[in-house]
Amino acid sequence: MARVILIFKKNVIKDYPFVDESLNIGRDKGNDIVIDNLIVSSFHARIDKVGDSYILTDLQSTNGTFVNKKKVISCKLKHKDKITIGKHLLFFAMSKKEQLEAEEEDMDQTMIIDSSIRKNLLAKKTGDSEEVMPKKEEKIGIISFLDASDMEDIELNKKLIRIGKAKTSEIQLKGFFIPLTAAAISRRPNGYVITSTSDKIKVKVNGKVIEESHYLKDFDTIDIGSHKLQFYTKDSEDIK
Repeated sequence: MARVILIFKKNVIKDYPFVDESLNIGRDKGNDIVIDNLIVSSFHARIDKVGDSYILTDLQSTNGTFVNKKKVISCKLKHKDKITIGKHLLFFAMSKKEQLEAEEEDMDQTMIIDSSIRKNLLAKKTGDSEEVMPKKEEKIGIISFLDASDMEDIELNKKLIRIGKAKTSEIQLKGFFIPLTAAAISRRPNGYVITSTSDKIKVKVNGKVIEESHYLKDFDTIDIGSHKLQFYTKDSEDIK
């Protein structure tokens, strides 16, 4: 069983076994791991179990979430990773069995948290527990194919769009080296984020290999294997 150990000034405060599918971290008493410090946001971060992997997502916190001293938006946790939130350290540990399972896990599973998780938690700050739906005037992302695949443009009207060879992928790509899930695009309150989900292939944005999560801008090009895609946005009222 994985666990998170909360540490402050080199002293262990509490050990949190991962008994559920997720652990919420923040200053609000409704969290699973409560850190009573003004530097910490009310709903600061969340760790979710996805298959045999554990994914940490920052919930638009004021002061950020860091893994091994690197600021992250969303990332897959590894055994002995050190998470820094405010002045507290959270040490992530996995059992030997989980370490082996994580290494052997097929990378067809998505490595990104559904953006609705963020929205629901952020809504708690205002007492509104209902899902926040896009307003009519908001922008909707579009994926256009620039290669010879002859596919129509795809609207990113779901919270999570998977890209890969799997039949369940919303954007299906062909190719011997294309994994079942190569990347995922999630809609977040402040835009669209693409995340590489496989170690078997490199995902490039504007010619540069992305590391974990990357915010997309209008007319960014995305390269996955031999496929070249382009991202842009439209006003939702213009989409029929």
